[in-house]
Amino acid sequence: MTKPARPQDQPLIVTQLPDLPGQCVDGGGARMAQTIYAGLGSAGQRWYCLDLSSPGHAWQRCADFPGPAPSCAVVVAAGEAIYVFGGCGKSSPAACTAQFDTGYRYLPASDRWEQLRTVLPVGLTGASALALDASTLLFFGGYQREQFDHFHHALESAPQAQRAEITARYMRRPIAQFGWNTDVWSLNLLTMTWCSVGTQPHHGHCKATLLRDGLDFYLLGGEVKPGLRASTIKQGRLGVGGIGNGGGVQWHAPHAVPVNDGFAGCFAGRIGQWPVVAGGTHFPGSWQRYAQGEYFAHEGLRKRWLANIYVLVERQWCHLDSLPQPRANGISVEVGDGLVLIGGDSDEGRPCLDTLWLRQRLSTR
Repeated sequence: MTKPARPQDQPLIVTQLPDLPGQCVDGGGARMAQTIYAGLGSAGQRWYCLDLSSPGHAWQRCADFPGPAPSCAVVVAAGEAIYVFGGCGKSSPAACTAQFDTGYRYLPASDRWEQLRTVLPVGLTGASALALDASTLLFFGGYQREQFDHFHHALESAPQAQRAEITARYMRRPIAQFGWNTDVWSLNLLTMTWCSVGTQPHHGHCKATLLRDGLDFYLLGGEVKPGLRASTIKQGRLGVGGIGNGGGVQWHAPHAVPVNDGFAGCFAGRIGQWPVVAGGTHFPGSWQRYAQGEYFAHEGLRKRWLANIYVLVERQWCHLDSLPQPRANGISVEVGDGLVLIGGDSDEGRPCLDTLWLRQRLSTR
């Protein structure tokens, strides 16, 4: 299918949807039919829904998540359910922060949660996922579990005066020593069996946003070590034979990131037929420092929140527009011909409660 005229000729319109009842940073969400679901992260165990087909719609409280509240969990819809995997948090008020190796399923039809009979094969905090169909999920990236747990236990158990040095020792290491997941993991939801189906190119990542465009998909931004954003955008294509039939994932040459020092925690999806990416955070100057051997590359640098919106045109990410304010670490869901942005935070980590629907203003020419 031929795509319409260049999107720069069709500027965006922003519609305000109902505000979230509370903050939701590093949470997750998905759409089922005309209802959006969102929560977790800084929302704790709270889980909300917004029925766009209901007149005078507003966010409603659903059944709370039954496990310890996860941040940066993988949330993905498949079939008639929404799945939540991994993430990190405290298993009890007295516990140290650690990664979770559990999976849960939310059933919208009955507003209830079920814990899955599975244990994650690797740490999936900050990972990305897509549903191949109603019974198969693919996972990309994720923080190395043992390192993550050991660091947080050491940090949170130490006296306050020692924590800066513990953090510095941890951060002053090159990318390869963090061991983030580069395997592509497949999960069969019928048998709850995991299988590695290959590896992704370049470094493992966390907090990359996955954008699917038919058989193609993009892993947009993310970190390759704490504080250092990916310098490329990965593009993959799903094999038409299916993962179980030798189709696998074919990786294409990566795209250039349209922002110096990259971005993580961005929003992404399709507006009309065009793939777009918006917002995110980065540390200006971090890659220059890393190239000079300063592996704690973001030490002392100020984190910056971004407002730029980019659109993919002929393998180039071109500036399209800007968000009303800088924004990152939220949830993006495709609805109709637009993209809905939920939760997240803005400059200096201030939570965003507004819900925005980005669409194209169709040309009348």
